[in-house]
Amino acid sequence: MVNYFLMALVAVTLFDIPITGSFTLLTVATFIYCIICTGMGLLASTFTRSQIAAMFTTMIATLLPAIQFSGMINPVSSLEGGGQVIGQIYPTTHMLIIFRGVFCKALDFSDLYSAVYMLLITVPVILVLTVLLLKKQDT
Repeated sequence: MVNYFLMALVAVTLFDIPITGSFTLLTVATFIYCIICTGMGLLASTFTRSQIAAMFTTMIATLLPAIQFSGMINPVSSLEGGGQVIGQIYPTTHMLIIFRGVFCKALDFSDLYSAVYMLLITVPVILVLTVLLLKKQDT
């Protein structure tokens, strides 16, 4: 969240990009997205034995779909088959919609509620999946 606030400050002051929409919505959505990203890291750690392997797995498993399928480079609507399905359910897709809506289009919660709800749905799905896949440790 510290990085988010610093990057928002840099965007507004250094690059002169105005936040035309709801900054509160953007902050809440970013907090939810941080929880999702942490959950993805926890999920990766259920499959690996070391911290380094978990970090590497998380990096590969989140960075590639975020760039290829989230609409960062190509719109999700232009993807086909499995790529479009991944793009529609991947959390980064919805976070990008919120960022573009708040920064560029002056949108607020009434306009972006579907993207926020998709982020909210993702949190329990990832955390429940992590708990179910977590191996019990002997004490």
